[in-house]
Amino acid sequence: MKARLLSGILLAALLAACGGKKAVQADAAAAVAAPCPFVYVYAPGNYIIDIAGGSEVVLDPAAQEFELFCSPGEARAALEAAVAEGSLPAGDWRVYRLDGGLDDLAQKSAANRYTLKRMAQVVDWVTENS
Repeated sequence: MKARLLSGILLAALLAACGGKKAVQADAAAAVAAPCPFVYVYAPGNYIIDIAGGSEVVLDPAAQEFELFCSPGEARAALEAAVAEGSLPAGDWRVYRLDGGLDDLAQKSAANRYTLKRMAQVVDWVTENS
């Protein structure tokens, strides 16, 4: 009787553990697969000159961490907050759109932030605040 009870408890624990892993994997997949047709980043303003001149501008996450956003407004708000708190120096910063989507460019980092996981080309700069 005790053996059946013990095996039943072990089986229930095993099933609960497997179900928990699937739920965590599903949550992680859903977080990265969020609809985000364009990806935006803030970076130094002088990149505008290179882009306007027809040069290819590529951001490299090995050189610096770049936080990614799904809208220019989110990127601009994060930029303004970083400057205000002093984690980013005041200066000429711009919001740019990258070539690619969140699913192929982003990795999830601490505090539900997305950062660039591979080199990505800057397509254009953003002029509006939305």
